[in-house]
Amino acid sequence: MVMGLALAVEVGAAPVMAGQARAADLVTAARAQLGAGNVDSGLVLVGLALDSGTVATGRDRVNALVWRGVLQFFKGRDSLAHESFRDALMIDPRLEVAGLVQIDSLLAAEFEAVRRSVQPPPTAARPSAALARLAAGPPLDTLYSCVPECRGLDQAPRPLPGESEMVTVRSGGASPIMGGVALVRFVVDSTGRVEPGSIAVVSSPSPALRQTLVDHVRPARFSPGRVQGRAVRVVMQWRLTLRSR
Repeated sequence: MVMGLALAVEVGAAPVMAGQARAADLVTAARAQLGAGNVDSGLVLVGLALDSGTVATGRDRVNALVWRGVLQFFKGRDSLAHESFRDALMIDPRLEVAGLVQIDSLLAAEFEAVRRSVQPPPTAARPSAALARLAAGPPLDTLYSCVPECRGLDQAPRPLPGESEMVTVRSGGASPIMGGVALVRFVVDSTGRVEPGSIAVVSSPSPALRQTLVDHVRPARFSPGRVQGRAVRVVMQWRLTLRSR
């Protein structure tokens, strides 16, 4: 499942040259990997985007450096994140990336600290568009994630009172299960409802229990995740305990 994040990157319409990848396309793929929780894969992709053999404009390189910093931040490597942000600011000293706060307020603070440490020369021109117009915030359909942990959220989704993490299954027949634990992944929308098409059983004691688990999750209600007071869509996993009857 691919997530859109607040730090959007505009991809131009120029065709990809034979045998080469465009940096903008690689950065877009890296964003998707971060949205899916695959930080290491995202770092590999931005590394390719920054490779000298990749088709890249100056703006593409700045984008890739900022995204490398974001990925290093989520990897817990603050010093490497600062280094990437500094490299981007050395190319564009007046770079502003306001949308970072929509991803993680601490991440935005880290970028601003690096930006303040880089003194632009008096003749440095302000770019007509820095990365993208981020100050307006993330698109309404931005999908956040609590897998494996919540990032960029002020408040994570929580089951409403009355929603049970216990699933009762019939013993014997098609479901010879005496108990166990299952893990189900799904999207909670901005109203707190589960998006039916997003439900996926990650693990279960038996494949025969899949429909039972889906039926249990589908009508569940949650308090929605929130960012700056606004309800947002969030990918989450629910650990369910199975009990036979």
